[in-house]
Amino acid sequence: MRDLVQESGLPRETIHFYIQQGLLPRPLKTGRNTALYPASHLERLRRIRELQESQFLPLKAIRAILDETAEERFTPEQEDLVRRVRATLVGWADAQQRPTVPVADFVPSRVTRDELRELARASLVHVHGPAATGTVTEEDAVILECWAQFKESGLGPDRGVSPADFRIFDHAMEKLVAREARLAMQAYEGEAVEEVSKVVEQAAPIIGRLLSAMHRKRLRQFLLDVGGNHVPTPR
Repeated sequence: MRDLVQESGLPRETIHFYIQQGLLPRPLKTGRNTALYPASHLERLRRIRELQESQFLPLKAIRAILDETAEERFTPEQEDLVRRVRATLVGWADAQQRPTVPVADFVPSRVTRDELRELARASLVHVHGPAATGTVTEEDAVILECWAQFKESGLGPDRGVSPADFRIFDHAMEKLVAREARLAMQAYEGEAVEEVSKVVEQAAPIIGRLLSAMHRKRLRQFLLDVGGNHVPTPR
């Protein structure tokens, strides 16, 4: 417990409360006043704290998210399949992650240095080399561009929106990718790894277009459902 308090930055009472509420599993008791807390306890505490700070969720909602995540863990066999698929896609994956775009294209003209640091701390972008002369991948360059456009559209710090708020999209995408992978593995169970890799390459751009269309559709439906579909008569 002493180590867990030190590593997590949370008081002992808070950790005990999380255990009582079912957000943390009970530790392995090794004596009357001693217990072992595996690394998974620390990871779960950090996840709880992140959800509280980034999304201001109540503990009940956080527990539902954590329980759902636990149910979606992959079996050792599925993890092995992912490793073998990754090995066949090494060229494609490396091309996606090669840092070739200068940070100077965005900083400080459209993205401030503080905003870049906040995006990096939130693990939303990764700068290769010194911030002033470093580079980012094409995907991270799109994230920087989108943040710059967010500010230009009026959704920036002046309105209480920070770069770290992009984590809501990242968290949603993390869960979506895991479910996509599960769906693909169920559909191609027993197939050759090369066949699964081919599907990944071909499906990725299709899913990108699908997500864009579905987001627009969902936003339009949200405006109708929450805002009402009554259009006031012009005067």
